[in-house]
Amino acid sequence: MTSKLFLNGLLAVTAGAALGLALLHLLLPPVQAHWRFSVATLLLFILLCLGLFFAGQSAVRSSNKLAFNGLVSASVFGKLVVSIGFLFAYQQISHPANQWFVAIFLWCYVIYTSFEVWFMSRMARA
Repeated sequence: MTSKLFLNGLLAVTAGAALGLALLHLLLPPVQAHWRFSVATLLLFILLCLGLFFAGQSAVRSSNKLAFNGLVSASVFGKLVVSIGFLFAYQQISHPANQWFVAIFLWCYVIYTSFEVWFMSRMARA
């Protein structure tokens, strides 16, 4: 998978996620209190995807044939830990008035995880 294809895909996924979040913010007033969290969540997943892509490129080129499989396993666990930590930190720091931030997070999580599966599958075939 080329960097250009990945970056174009990341841009498209981010635009779609941002559009969905914008609609959610427009249609549901309680969600508006979490606009900063929405932006932070998008940035978090963009950074995770970028890191995973470049680590994946390195693993694919590695002489260790199990490096890519190890990366996939580590990324699943690492993403879970980062996600729980991110949600916990937001809740502890911001003391949100409602629980809509969880829906915002899950929206982004599902979208970016689907994108990760797509680009990691393409990398594995290369």
